[in-house]
Amino acid sequence: MRSPLAYWRFIRYALPGLPLAALGLPFYIYAPLWLAEQGGYGYTVVGTIFILARFSDVASDLPAGAWVDRHGSGRALWLGSWLLIAASAMSLAFIPHPWPPSILALALVLLMLGWTGITVPWLALPVNLSQHNMDRLRYNSSREGTLLLGTLIAMLAPALVAPSSLPSALIVLLAALFVAVYLQGSQNFSAGANSTLSVKVLLADCRVRSLALPWFVNMFANAIPGAVLLLFMREVLGAEDAVPMALLSYFLAGLIGVPFWYFLAKKLGDLRSWRIGLCCSALLFSFAALLGEGDVYWFIAISIGTGLMLGADQALPSAMQTGLAQALSKEHGGAALGARMFALWSMLSKAAMGLAVGVSYLWLGSQADIDVPPVWAITAAYVLAPVVLKLCVFYMLGRESVAWLGKRADV
Repeated sequence: MRSPLAYWRFIRYALPGLPLAALGLPFYIYAPLWLAEQGGYGYTVVGTIFILARFSDVASDLPAGAWVDRHGSGRALWLGSWLLIAASAMSLAFIPHPWPPSILALALVLLMLGWTGITVPWLALPVNLSQHNMDRLRYNSSREGTLLLGTLIAMLAPALVAPSSLPSALIVLLAALFVAVYLQGSQNFSAGANSTLSVKVLLADCRVRSLALPWFVNMFANAIPGAVLLLFMREVLGAEDAVPMALLSYFLAGLIGVPFWYFLAKKLGDLRSWRIGLCCSALLFSFAALLGEGDVYWFIAISIGTGLMLGADQALPSAMQTGLAQALSKEHGGAALGARMFALWSMLSKAAMGLAVGVSYLWLGSQADIDVPPVWAITAAYVLAPVVLKLCVFYMLGRESVAWLGKRADV
C-alpha cells in the first residue's frame, strides 16, 4: 500500500491548477463586462481589444512550446511568467481606469503571454515525469481535479468574499501561484535530445492528426453551451438568477466524478472510457431540449449528470496526449517534443472556444426577431449542436485509425 508521501509528486504537480483556475474564471467572465461598463471603455473597445489579445494568445502557444522543448522549463521560466501575470493583473486591478486603449491591450497581451508561459510547460510536464499509463492518469486526473476545485472557489468567492476584500483575494491567489510554480522546479532535457523536430513533422504523423480532430471537435462541443448558457437560462428557462447554481452544480459534479473516470480507465482503458463518457454526456444533455420556462430544477439535475462526465472529457484525452508524446519522443531518438505537442492541443482548445462564440452568435443573430432570437433557435444552439458534435466525436474515436488509442502499453 502506498504511503501518503508517495502521492506528493502528483499533488505538487497539480498545485498550479487551483490558483490558475481561480484567477482565470473571473478574468474571462467578469473582467470584460467590468471594463466595458465600470472601466469606462465601452463594449466595442473592450470587444476589439480582447479579440486582438486572444489572437496573440493563440499565436504564442507553438513558439512557447518550441522554446520549452529546446531549453527545458527552469525556474526562470516559471517565475518570469508568474511575474508577467502578477504585474498585469495587479495593474488591471489597482490602477484606475480608463487607460489609453493601446496600454490596456498591452497589459492583456502580457497577461496572456505569462499565462502561456506557465500552462504550456505545466501541461507538458507529465511527458517527462510519468513512467507508465497509470502515472499518466494520476498526473492528468490530479491536474483536472485542482482546476475544477479552483473553478469552484472562483464561483463561490462573490458570495463569500465582500467586494472590498477582492483585491486582497487577488494577492493571496498570486502568492499561491508563486509557491505552486516555484515547487515545480527545473525540468531540463538531456543535451542529446533532438530539439529540431518541427511541428510539421508532428502533424505529418497520422496518430497526431487522428487525435487532434476529435479533441478539437469535442472542445468545440464543450464551448458552445458556455457561450449560450446565459441566453438559454434567461429566454428558455426564465431563470437567469440560477446561473451561478447551475455552474456550481456542474463543476462540483465534475470534481466528484474525476476519481470515477480514473478507476474506469484503469479497468477499461482510456479510449473506451472516453467513448462511454461521450455517449452518457450526449444522452443526458439531450433532455435539456425538452425543458421550458420554470424547469430550472430539472436543468440543475441535467447539469449534475453532465458534470459527472466532465472527467472523461478532460483527464482521459490528456492522458492519451501524454502517452502519444512519449511514444513519438521514443521513436525519434528521445526528441524533446512534449511542450510543442501540448502547445498544439492548447492552441486547438483556444481556437475551438473562439469559434464556438463566433458560430453560436452568428446563428442566433441570423434567427433573431428584432433583438432576441426565438426559443427554438437558442435551444438548437445550446443543446442540439453539442449533442450532435459529441456523437461525431464518439464515431471518430471508433475508427480504425485511432485504434492505437486503446492500447495501454507502457512507454
